[in-house]
Amino acid sequence: MMSHSMIFSSGWQTGWPNGSREMVKLRTATAADCEEIYRIQMAAVRSLPGGSQGKAGIEKWLAGQQPSVYVSSMAEESFVIAEDDGIVGWGALSVPKQEITNVFVDPAFHRQHIGSAILAMLESLAGKTGMDVVQLQATGTAIDFYSANGYRADPPVAPGADWALMKKRLA
Repeated sequence: MMSHSMIFSSGWQTGWPNGSREMVKLRTATAADCEEIYRIQMAAVRSLPGGSQGKAGIEKWLAGQQPSVYVSSMAEESFVIAEDDGIVGWGALSVPKQEITNVFVDPAFHRQHIGSAILAMLESLAGKTGMDVVQLQATGTAIDFYSANGYRADPPVAPGADWALMKKRLA
């Protein structure tokens, strides 16, 4: 796993509440971060509409998630976290699969470009490993987010789809 860190200046584009936040730090996650990674994923998923699975389906899926899952995944994937007075988001990249496997942001920090910053760092890591295309599986609620960040559904999906395989050519 590579170790990387960068500062994402978001004040110019986010309109932070009360102008109080200006910088989000992105860094490689460690096993010590797994409780917060877990908390953020649970909160983010619970904040979504149920889709075809319904809320009961979401809760069933969440029941199988535990912080230890992330610890074992860190051996095979590069995890990145975003911090702003604590962890506010995270994402993961699987180099063997050439796939971004996760991007989650604490619901209290949605629509502040943190997810885009995490995605950009994961793409940078992917490019440094020699990938020229990266893919991901987007839920229906995230298709627009990934489209706005340069991803295209492959194959194309109808509006309202529950998920899409999406790809992006890296520069």
